[in-house]
Amino acid sequence: MKKLKKVTAILLAITMVAGLTACGKTSNETTGKDSSADTTASNETSASSTAQDQINLRFMWWGGDERAQATLEVIKKFQEANPNIVIEAESLSSDGYQEKLTTQLTSGTAADIIQIDPAWMPGYVKSGGEYFVDYNQYSNIVDLTTFDANFLKNNGNFDGSQYGLPTGLAGSALIYNTELAEKIGLEFTQDLSWDDLIEMGKKVQAYDPNMYLLTVGETLLVKAILKPYLQQLTGNKFFIDETGEMGFTQEELVQALDYIKALYDNNVIAPISSIISYGDELQNDPKWISGDTYVGMFCFSSTAKVATAAAPEQTFKAAYLPKMEGAKDDGFYCNCPQYMAVNSKSANVEAAMKFLEYFYNDQEAAEILGTVRSIPATSVGQKICLATGQIEGITKDTVDIAQQFKGTLDLGLSTEEEAITMQKEMADQVAYGVATPEDAAANSITLFQNYLDSKK
Repeated sequence: MKKLKKVTAILLAITMVAGLTACGKTSNETTGKDSSADTTASNETSASSTAQDQINLRFMWWGGDERAQATLEVIKKFQEANPNIVIEAESLSSDGYQEKLTTQLTSGTAADIIQIDPAWMPGYVKSGGEYFVDYNQYSNIVDLTTFDANFLKNNGNFDGSQYGLPTGLAGSALIYNTELAEKIGLEFTQDLSWDDLIEMGKKVQAYDPNMYLLTVGETLLVKAILKPYLQQLTGNKFFIDETGEMGFTQEELVQALDYIKALYDNNVIAPISSIISYGDELQNDPKWISGDTYVGMFCFSSTAKVATAAAPEQTFKAAYLPKMEGAKDDGFYCNCPQYMAVNSKSANVEAAMKFLEYFYNDQEAAEILGTVRSIPATSVGQKICLATGQIEGITKDTVDIAQQFKGTLDLGLSTEEEAITMQKEMADQVAYGVATPEDAAANSITLFQNYLDSKK
């Protein structure tokens, strides 16, 4: 925790240093006056000029193999059309991505083009580091009219500055194996409740003690269970940005953690110790691929296709998201899975913008990228994906369900790095059984209050 506070303090205090710069050769001096020497000098000057004209960009993102392959193909096609621009691809795992990005931003070593989780952007902007370029200043290069104006205003826009462009439409998702559900006699109805998940999990255990209703990673345990449950219970965001207060009482937090404990006690969710090595990429779990252990998975609509593609022998459907009776807020909402941002200290902002115009608005790029970052956010991407049949199946179904939920978008104090870490640690304590819901809540309330006090 001290380390995270230290990083946050640095983030508040340091602005980025200069980014990458284009470089070129320096020609050797020539002393002779003969024609061969003149030719050599001319060739060296030409080589130096060519090298100086070359622009180097770094592009960093996270995602699975399918996303990486599509993104690399788009980079290749762009470079073929723009041979003077070389893009260095940095495809990373989601694990540790934010910590690495924070370090790079504060040290001035961040990439030119950066994929960012929407949850992180408010903290970076609030820090005053001025890390990202306002797309409005480059609307002559990137056509912003292909985005829905209201969606753009609510995603990546801070006080009129468009620091991030949404990559697509997304939300939390619940997918399930139809064959297993049918064998066991499970029905994922439209009015699915949190209590229904418990009862369905018991039914799975009665059918086969080695099977589980759900597999859920650390991130989704918080984002798709803890926080939506609390938001439905209280009607508030996890932390209320306007007042700097917690959106729940200690008793309400205990109730939410009691629910998580019940999920594990009743073997509704696979033990966290059995899946923790896969991080948030549970599609790599052999038990998911085999289709004989987990009925369903909490994931994001942007990764639902990746999860189902990992188990090609199985058939999956999208389930409705759970909602408690008398909910004060829907808890779930449709937003975007990632932003693309441009480093404000990049030496080649215009070249970065040129690539992003291709990335977002070129028909060729739209067909290649398809729905690897969920349903595209631009009219260009949506039109191409509809024409090619890519907006269908599990991605479309999960987004359609997410759009039916109108929960309050929870971005800000609740989603900064330190806050997310505390939320995960609290949920993990209960999931691993090392703390009771009462003790985990009491300890976390103190940590949450210290964190909120530090933000005043």
